[in-house]
This record gives sequence, structure tokens and C-alpha cells, in this order.
Amino acid sequence: MCVFIVVELGIVGAQSYLIFQAEKEARRAAHVKEIIGKTNHLVQVVYDTGTAVMEYAKSKDDGTAQRYRKNRDETFEIIAWLKTALQDDKENLPILNRVEENLRVGMETMDKIKQAVDTQPLFVAFRYGMKEKVKLQPTFDALVRDLLSLVRAQRRIEEESPLAQQSQRELQKSILLAGLILNVVLVFAGAGWFTRQLTSRLNILVENARRMKSADELNKPLSGKDEIAMLDAAFHEMAFTLRLKEELLRESEKRVRSIIEKIPVGLVVFAEDGLIEFVNPTLESMFRESPESLIGRRLESLVHRAASVSEEEAAAQLKEKAIERIIEITCVRKDGAKFPAEFSSTLFETQEGPRHLGILLDVSERQEIQRMRQTFVSMVSHELRTPLTAVSGFISLLEMGAFGEVSPEAKEQASRAEANVSRLMKLIADLLDLEKMDSGTLNVSKTQCSLQQVLRDAEDAAKTFAEERGIKLEIEPVNDSVNGKEKGKIYADADRLVQVLVNLIANAVKFSPGGGTVKVTNKLDGDALEMRVIDEGRGVPAKYKELIFERFQQVDVADAKQKGGTGLGLAICKTIVEMHGGIIAVDSEEGKGSTFWFRIRRNRD
Repeated sequence: MCVFIVVELGIVGAQSYLIFQAEKEARRAAHVKEIIGKTNHLVQVVYDTGTAVMEYAKSKDDGTAQRYRKNRDETFEIIAWLKTALQDDKENLPILNRVEENLRVGMETMDKIKQAVDTQPLFVAFRYGMKEKVKLQPTFDALVRDLLSLVRAQRRIEEESPLAQQSQRELQKSILLAGLILNVVLVFAGAGWFTRQLTSRLNILVENARRMKSADELNKPLSGKDEIAMLDAAFHEMAFTLRLKEELLRESEKRVRSIIEKIPVGLVVFAEDGLIEFVNPTLESMFRESPESLIGRRLESLVHRAASVSEEEAAAQLKEKAIERIIEITCVRKDGAKFPAEFSSTLFETQEGPRHLGILLDVSERQEIQRMRQTFVSMVSHELRTPLTAVSGFISLLEMGAFGEVSPEAKEQASRAEANVSRLMKLIADLLDLEKMDSGTLNVSKTQCSLQQVLRDAEDAAKTFAEERGIKLEIEPVNDSVNGKEKGKIYADADRLVQVLVNLIANAVKFSPGGGTVKVTNKLDGDALEMRVIDEGRGVPAKYKELIFERFQQVDVADAKQKGGTGLGLAICKTIVEMHGGIIAVDSEEGKGSTFWFRIRRNRD
């Protein structure tokens, strides 16, 4: 390879040198032609200068005088150019110097003739010109001889140049031919060597590919930095990556299989025709059957259906209703036992075609808990509310003296008992609303109602509570941008809005300092109603602004004992506002009070 490079560089160097010489000779020939042209032009300009001065002597024409001056200046310009062009020509430069001296003498003589014409009478000037012309003739003859000698010297160079160029071209052809023959020899020799090297290295690559296919250990990496070595390195890297990915895939498959086996919901894969192809252990446990007895059955055979519904209709309903959403179904075990379940499915593609992944969750325990909770709430509602109402009425009669004179200490104790009963009644009401929220039976009945009446009802319900704690309650009158008979009207559940406002006002009163003020503002603008309850309390820390709207959440755990409350009021408010299609939030800064606000649509959707 090194020999080939050296030979190529030698050939290229020789060719470059010959090309340089040829270009140099071509430039020299062009230069000679330019010198000959300039010299011939100088002869013509000198002749034209003499002719112009003689014509001027006869006519004294300004145009002729201008032509004389132009030719005279051009003469010295050509001499200057020739001196620059022949500055390295030791043979012809002395000739050019004599030409320049003779021209200078001749031009001085012609200047004298023109001056005589300009200052003397015409016949005197003409005689003077003829006399000076005779004197100038030897100088002019010498000038012509020198110029002809200069031209002949350049002609010789011009005639020699094509021969030199032809010789160089012949030499170039010889070098090219020798280089071509040498290149052919080197190419064949190099090709043989390269082929042997390439074949052996490619055989190693082929062997590595075969070993990679069979997951065997590869040959040692090839040395070098050529493309084959890089490809071999890529093979080794691919083999390492494949082994690593296979290990990761096996670990991932093992992990996924473990998850599928341990996941506490039933998984079933079935085809478009409902034929079951896979079940996980949890689903087997649900139906108390082996996978062999489940795989191959139709999905609808696991579900209870009415006698009037065919298997095909049941299968179609099951697939259509459960796609990407949860439905409630009743499943049937092999022994005929039934249990409630939630079922959903999703569609995915496989090599065999589309398949469905079904997720089945046994909700027997959840429904039992729901039933028990409903029973408990019903018991609380019927068994506790009635006697508590009676107790509250008795305490009120006792405080009013309906049963005789009562001592101040007894009145104080009765007042405390009534407060506790009221708190218990509020807790029961909140629990009932909470149950309705969970069961989805907390309804809002929207009608066209007056916002001003809602505000009056909220004020009536909260005013006494605020006065007892020394808090001033300010409720802003209706602020509506709409004109006409619909002014102040909203489409909402008035009782539920009163419940929200009373909850927010009660919270604001509880956390306001004595003598403080709680303000309630409203804004009816276009299709939106915005209500704000503003207090002067301790404020809500930033981390609790979202949390306090969740169930049983309070900023300070001591608030339940000191200020009362169950932590359910704001959660209920949030549910009611969201059922009106609105949002609720709090703007607050610690130590600077809080503003609880909600926004709902005022018109029918």
C-alpha cells in the first residue's frame, strides 16, 4: 500500500512540474506577443507624432495640436510599459534604453518645432521645421533600427516557444504512459493482496453472524480501524446488547407473569367471537374452576342473563358496553352460585388478530359494606335524630321555664347540653349528606330562583350564630349587570346554595376574632355567578388550600374540640358546587384572613 502511494505521488509530482513549465512557457509566449504588439504600436505612434507636428506647422489647427500632445504622451507611456516588461531581459534592455534616449531627443526637437510654429510667422516656422527635420533624420533612423532589432529578438522567442511546449507535451505523454503501466501492475498486485486479506476478514464476519444466530460465543474482535473491523466491533456490541436484552426480557416476562398471577382482579383474554383464550389465577379462584375448564368456553357463559336474552345478544351487549368503561354484571359459578362483579374490557392487536382483555372485579364485599353502611346511616337517621330532636325541644322548654323556675347554673348547663345536641345533629346531617355523596344520591334540583332570596335565607340561618360570637355579618345586596325582568335570577338549587353559604359563613365566623366582620359579596356577570365569603381570621396555609376541601380535613386538629365541626362541611360544599358545574377555592395568606369563593353558571345549560 505504501509503495502504491509513493509511486502515485511521484507521478503526480512529475505531472504537476511539467504542467507548471507548460503554463510558464505559455505565459512567456503571451508576454512576447504583447511586447511585439506594443513595439509595433510604438513605431506607429512615433510616426503619427511626427506627421502631426508637420501638419500643425502647415495649418496650426487645434485638433492637430491635440493629436500631437496625445501621441507624445502615449509614446512615453509605451516606453515605460516596455521597460517594466523587459526589466529582466539583459540582451534587449540596452536597446530599449537607446530607443528611449532617441525618442527623448526626437520629442524635444518636435516640441521646438511646435513652439516655433506657435511664436513665429508661418514661413519662418516652416523653414525652421524643415531644418530641424533634416537634423532629426539620423536619430529617427537609429530609432527605427533599434525598434526593428527589438521586434526581431521577440520574434525569435515567439518561434522557439511552440517547440518547447511540444517537447513538454511529449514528455508528459511518456510519463503518463509509464505511470499507467505501473499503476496497472500495482493494482493487480494490490488487488490480490487485498482480496486475500478481505476474504479472510469477511469469513470471520460470516462466522460471527452464524454464531450470533445460534447464540454462541463470537470470535475475538478483529484488529484495526477499517470498516470491517468497525463492523466486527458492531457485531460484538450487538451480541452483547442482545444477550442483555434477552436477560431483561426474561426478567420482565417473569415480573409481568408474577404480577398477572398475584393481581387481585380477574383477567381474561378472549377473541372476537367471545372464546376465552387465557385466564389468570385470580379469575380461576373467583369461579372456583381450573383453567382447563375455563379456556375454550364462551365469555357469556360466565355471566347471568335473563331468560328472554339469547346468548348472542348477551355476548354482543357484554362486548359493546364494557369497551373502555366499567359495567356491573352478575357472574355465575359452576355450582350456580351468583356474585356481583364489575367488568371492563379493552381491545388490542395480536398476530392472530384483534383480542379483548377483560378485567373482572368481585364486588361482593364492597356491596356488603355498602349495605351495612346504609343500614348504619339509616339507623343514625331514624334512631338518633328523633330522640335528639326531642331532647333539644325539652332543653329549650326547660330554659324558657316551662317546667318551673330554673337556677342560673342549671340554665348554663342546659345551654351547653343544647349546644352539644346541635353539634350532634349537625354531625348526623353531614353524615347523611356524606352517604348520599358516596351512593350518588345527593341530588340538586335546579329551578329558576331569586339570588336575593337565597342571600336572605342564608342570613337568617347564620345571623344568630354570628351574633352569639360577637361577629358582624355583612351581606352585600344583589349585584347584577343584567337589566330587565330577569335581574337577580339564577338557575340553581336554592336550598343547596343556602347550605353552601351557611357552611362557608359558619366557618368564617368560627375563625374570626371577636368583634370582627364577615362579608358576603356576589357578582352576577353574564352567564356566571360568583360568591365570596371574606373573613378576618388567621388564614389558611398554602399547603392546606386544596386539602381542606377533602373529607375530615382541618388545618389544626385542635379545631374540632375548640371550635367544633367534623371536617365534612367544605367537602359537602365542594360536591354541591361541582354538581352545579362550578368550582370552589380559597384565596388566603396566613395572618391576613381568608376569602372562600365559588363560581357557577347562572343560566340553564
